[in-house]
Amino acid sequence: MDDAMDGAMDGSMDDGDLELEERLRAAAERLDPVPAGLFEEAMLAYALRSLDAELAELTFDSWEELSATRVRGGGRARLLSFAAGEVVVELEVTGRRLVGRVSGGRPAEIVVQRRDGGTPVCADELGRFTTGELAPGPLRLRVSPGHGGPVVTTWILI
Repeated sequence: MDDAMDGAMDGSMDDGDLELEERLRAAAERLDPVPAGLFEEAMLAYALRSLDAELAELTFDSWEELSATRVRGGGRARLLSFAAGEVVVELEVTGRRLVGRVSGGRPAEIVVQRRDGGTPVCADELGRFTTGELAPGPLRLRVSPGHGGPVVTTWILI
């Protein structure tokens, strides 16, 4: 019994555990099957999760322009530009800090979205914004300008 508990505690599974898991899956499928079409509906719902925001296309990335220096020159800022309709978001990534501007020279609400949540940032009357130090990892911006609907950038890695 102690060996079985040790295996359960460290996450390892032996053949008996795998067989039991398969039998339980088969019983659940037989006794409480997933309704027909539910998987497809779930995938469609997931695809529509950000339907309320237009996806901004990456139109410029300085790393693409200077790919050779990216490997050697770690001190350079990364410049990015995203566009969706009339909204343009220009972004400078320096270390783990963002400095940016939203076109139109108007205040805008911005959320730096991570997989585990978001950090609100406000653009000033000229559309400028900055963040403090951010944790490394993927992020995207959700920009709600004073005019038009919200815009979401593609994911970037800092």
